[in-house]
Amino acid sequence: MILDSYGKPLAASKNETKKDKRTNFKFSSKVKSLVDSLIELPVQSSWLDQSEIDKINRDSTVIAAKARRKSATLKKEILIICDDKTIRENLEETFNYDVINSILDIPFQGFGVFELIWKKKDGVYYPEFIERYYRNFLLEDRVLKYAPYGTPQDIPIYKAVHGVYEAKPDKPYGQPLYNPLFWLIEFKNASMEFWVELLERFGTPWVIAKTEGNKDELADEIYNMLGGDGATIDTDDDIELKTAEKSGNFKELIEYIDDQIRELLTGGNLTGNVKGGSHAAANVHNEIREDLARADENIVNKIIRQVVKLFKEGNYLNDDIQAKLKDKDDPNKELVDRDKVIADMGYRPKKEYIEKTYNIEVEDAAPPQEQNMFQNHKMSFSKSLPQDELDYQTQNIDTSNPLTFQKQILEIVENSKSYDEVQEKLLSLSKNINTNDLYDNLVKYMTNSSIQGVAEIEDENPNG
Repeated sequence: MILDSYGKPLAASKNETKKDKRTNFKFSSKVKSLVDSLIELPVQSSWLDQSEIDKINRDSTVIAAKARRKSATLKKEILIICDDKTIRENLEETFNYDVINSILDIPFQGFGVFELIWKKKDGVYYPEFIERYYRNFLLEDRVLKYAPYGTPQDIPIYKAVHGVYEAKPDKPYGQPLYNPLFWLIEFKNASMEFWVELLERFGTPWVIAKTEGNKDELADEIYNMLGGDGATIDTDDDIELKTAEKSGNFKELIEYIDDQIRELLTGGNLTGNVKGGSHAAANVHNEIREDLARADENIVNKIIRQVVKLFKEGNYLNDDIQAKLKDKDDPNKELVDRDKVIADMGYRPKKEYIEKTYNIEVEDAAPPQEQNMFQNHKMSFSKSLPQDELDYQTQNIDTSNPLTFQKQILEIVENSKSYDEVQEKLLSLSKNINTNDLYDNLVKYMTNSSIQGVAEIEDENPNG
């Protein structure tokens, strides 16, 4: 603004007035509402509305990541350890795929409740799972109450079980994964909305005509001629379209949000659309995913244990019944490796332990037969030679005399208390041994060894 000598503003020239009128800045109301909607969203201090949860579950990235996380637990099978075969089979039907799948929704909701309907079968009452709307229930001193209208009501015993995901003193109903997903989906949907409007406005070409005549008439003619978007301006005006730079576009924001969704639900992003990675990073992500799967499995096992406890109490059963999830065809690899090491040390597990641990029926093991070092023993050199007379004779060696010496020596060792005593007894025994038979056997063995040596040399050097 320019002032005169009296401090009053000078009148603007005609050109300046025209410039002020023709210069204006306007922001898209859509962009402004986008920012306001993200900043002014209410803080979710309680349950999310069902409509908001439905919006989250409709997102394709959430659907894929959710299924991937659940699959790590759903691929396992229920292991029922029980002596009664009928009870074991019926309980396996109780904890079916649909029941496990419903229990795995607890990490997303934070809290889950299941009603138990008891039905009699083969003289025993078995539970049937029915998932209930978790918002109709409350926890009072960790006791489940039914409160559809706000007033808590007691629930009969054996009627319901519940599970909580990462409960804290200030968050007794857990920490649902839907809460952080809510913000990510809001940002993603807002970005998508911006892109759709951008494509609607600038996805098709515009015809811009300049004229000194009637602009409205020309605009109508352009529209009738092309049937598309058009505009008319003064010949002195100039229009230039400015697009957003790549570093600030909304497409990258959407990709970033998808990565965050995968990382939240599966512990990493190597299971999604990535442009690179490493074997070490993949291993780390698989370990993280296994940790999440174990956490989900613990929730399932906890509810299974609750139901089994109610099952035993309601039917007045004293049988030892255990139930948990396990990998198919692999009850516990670490336990198998440990038991194998113990067996290699010479310790034999009992039949009861094997049946209880691995849930398989085994027969009583036959007592080990005493074998000697010569019985059914093929020499190492016979592996590289075809079956011939030498092999036949080797398998038919008379071992009666060597076994006699072996038996006598073993009796001395077992009945002696020290090394010196063994040495004294062996020396005294050697005086009474008939060495003629021993001498004849040694001659035969040395002869056979010489023949074997010649055979090996000839086999290694067939051309001499």
